[in-house]
Amino acid sequence: MKRLRPDSPAHRAAEEAAQWLVLLEDDASEDNRTRFLEWLRSSTLNVEEFLRLSALERRLRRHQAWPLDSVADLVAAAATGSDVALLPGAQRRKPQRRIYLAAAAVAVAVIGGSLLAFQSWRANEANTYATTTGEQRSVTLADGSIVELNSQSRLQTHYSDDERQVVLTHGEAIFRVAKNPQRPFRVRVGGTDIVAVGTAFNVNVRDTKTVVTVLEGRVRVSDHPAADRGATIAAANPVELGQGEQAVIARDRATPTVVAVDPVKAIAWTDRRLIFDNTPLDTVAAEFARYHTRTIRLTTSSLKDRRITGVFDANDPASLIEFLRTDQAINVEADEKGWKLSSSDLLIGTAAVEKK
Repeated sequence: MKRLRPDSPAHRAAEEAAQWLVLLEDDASEDNRTRFLEWLRSSTLNVEEFLRLSALERRLRRHQAWPLDSVADLVAAAATGSDVALLPGAQRRKPQRRIYLAAAAVAVAVIGGSLLAFQSWRANEANTYATTTGEQRSVTLADGSIVELNSQSRLQTHYSDDERQVVLTHGEAIFRVAKNPQRPFRVRVGGTDIVAVGTAFNVNVRDTKTVVTVLEGRVRVSDHPAADRGATIAAANPVELGQGEQAVIARDRATPTVVAVDPVKAIAWTDRRLIFDNTPLDTVAAEFARYHTRTIRLTTSSLKDRRITGVFDANDPASLIEFLRTDQAINVEADEKGWKLSSSDLLIGTAAVEKK
């Protein structure tokens, strides 16, 4: 492979081409598209080096935003096209160089004509972010909004000129939205839409419900159950939430339940703290399962409704297990997968503990 001198024009063009690839993947705005086209026109080396980036070429080809497959196709088009004009000075150069210049001329025309298609592809591209068991992650999106993902969470972004849409397929996330009234920020969870302009809110997707908590500003929550679940429940009217308000959208109910909450407790998971307030034991077990490969399994169905109140360290499931061992209504058995819980013959009541 031929090495380029760091101070050579070709090396500089290669570096700039790579920078353009990264920039356009993050932000293919009209201003950047215009600057990109000007950069291409400024030098045939720029076109050549840009075309050598196979990742972009394959990506554009796959989404049909680049009508020609390679430099060879550009050369062939230049040789047969009736509307191709060589760049100034091309006639005075060697034949091989003339071919590259012709290819460059076609490339500029092709890229200029396909930038709208490129932008359309970018608008529909889905960037996926996910976390595994025990992992938490902070992500800065293309518009400057920040997402904090809890463990075992997954989302996709779909950005266009008119809207910023995020699909949270499962898990939990905090959204700190960059303000842009002309480009609403929409989080979609199944048939539920959460719309904000500039605010911060937490979304927790569970098996039977979605919980939305507003940390700052205001959001609008609307549910369309029939669209997501094939249900006959009519869509509820949008609900406006302010700071400190929480909406619980159950899968089997049309109208969200709105309550006042402490936002600090809603995002305690960012400090690896799990706060339970009269929470069913099966929900507690599912929450701990986000953070550990060793799980808590309920082998007696009546245990799922047992209520737990307390504050636990997400990194220390043993603290919950030790607390449960003190409850005579629950039998705890350890195995290679974690712990199995079964019910004793004693009446099941409510357990409470405070762990700092």
